[in-house]
Amino acid sequence: MHIFSKTVLAIGIITVLTQHVIAQDVTREELLNAPMLRTAQGHPDLTGVWIVGVPGAQSFASNGPGGSFYRIASSDNESVYQVRDGNFYWGEIDQEMFVKSDRGNMPLYKPEYWEEVRWNEEYGYERPVDPGFGCREAGIVKRGFPAEIIHLPNKVVLLYGSEFVSPLTAIRQIPTDGRPLRTEDEYEGLNQMGGSSVGHWDGDTLVVETVDFPADLLWYSTRGWPMSPGTKITERYTREGDVLRLDITVDDPAFIEPWEVRPEERRPDLNPGALFPPTPVCLELAGDSVAEAAGSFGARFR
Repeated sequence: MHIFSKTVLAIGIITVLTQHVIAQDVTREELLNAPMLRTAQGHPDLTGVWIVGVPGAQSFASNGPGGSFYRIASSDNESVYQVRDGNFYWGEIDQEMFVKSDRGNMPLYKPEYWEEVRWNEEYGYERPVDPGFGCREAGIVKRGFPAEIIHLPNKVVLLYGSEFVSPLTAIRQIPTDGRPLRTEDEYEGLNQMGGSSVGHWDGDTLVVETVDFPADLLWYSTRGWPMSPGTKITERYTREGDVLRLDITVDDPAFIEPWEVRPEERRPDLNPGALFPPTPVCLELAGDSVAEAAGSFGARFR
């Protein structure tokens, strides 16, 4: 059953307003030229809490007069958020209208998947059909940048805080000890964050490859872009000074070509007492189910 969670909505608002705050005390150039710590192995040290935005980095903004809990106006030192008519009933509807209006970077599906993608985008958010909706795991692409990274000699630990896309926290362990990526005949499809991830260094960039995803349990976006279980996701973490950039490439067999997700940049939280946030309570409230309507499409991605 697909359900709507009011708690998710509240968490999303709080997250947008408080987490990815853009620090205005320094410029992007100053951050790029800041001294950078390296590990004993000579790699850039990725350890830190990465929830602070970078001045000048790409960010979303609405061009219309209305809004929900996204940014509708900004200056050098503030952003303004609002909810239409002061009524949270419109919150997610308005948010989805805004997201759909941005078509600058979409994955290109093969023609046989167009009907499903169009149906999901038109009806999936309203009902909802999104398998990651509510108190569920949203997946690597939806989550994007980890809130904290712990860099160890033989592995990197990625910790994800609660976001609008998922109220859950999540942990990924990325081995960097040279082990191979799981082959297709070893796939199990049991982990929504990927059943097999390995990392290696390409110069000063940590490259993380992930495979072995479940069928019918993940979308790349609330806009209705389903993930195939045979997908391979490649993340590239590049630190330059105090700027950490994340580039994601998605190689999905349902795509005409690999999809380059919009890059993200963060700077470290310099507060020595900064802690990874705990998982909040998420309560799901029963709502309309459209599992029967959506079920006819899912088999194509298995």
